[in-house]
Amino acid sequence: MGRLDNKIAVVTGGTQGLGAEVARLFAERGARGLVICGRSRDKGEAKAREITERYGTPVHFVSADLGEVADCRRVIAAADEKFGRIDALVNVAAITDRGTILDTDEALFDRMFAINTRAPFFLIQDAVKLMLRDGVEGTIVNISSMSSMAGQPFIAAYCASKGALDTLTRNV
Repeated sequence: MGRLDNKIAVVTGGTQGLGAEVARLFAERGARGLVICGRSRDKGEAKAREITERYGTPVHFVSADLGEVADCRRVIAAADEKFGRIDALVNVAAITDRGTILDTDEALFDRMFAINTRAPFFLIQDAVKLMLRDGVEGTIVNISSMSSMAGQPFIAAYCASKGALDTLTRNV
């Protein structure tokens, strides 16, 4: 029996790239069910079908803009509704739009922090509430970046948002 056998996982950004690979690995290693989310319904439904058909693991897609707290809450609620619990939350979703300290405007800064920092906060909050309710000793994984420590001037707000995510991670 593997460490992921019969686990229920939520993977943000699970429709492409690293998030899709994380979701695939959960399925390959025996997860009982997955919830993935992303902005593109077509991509998300296709990825959910692909993983389900290949591994037999039920994958539920939630179309979500993680810049909206209500959408974050819907993602976790969907896992509870479909599978009855959550064992793991993997926060992969992020944006990396360019902007230096001189040219990043308020809208970009706010969107960067909304998706890269605030969304994980509220996803964690709701997931932990379910884990406590069900007595689940779950796992929370937040995908950060070396940019959180080293910094890169052309993505200043991104670096700051990932630094904040690192601090959040140490406080969960």
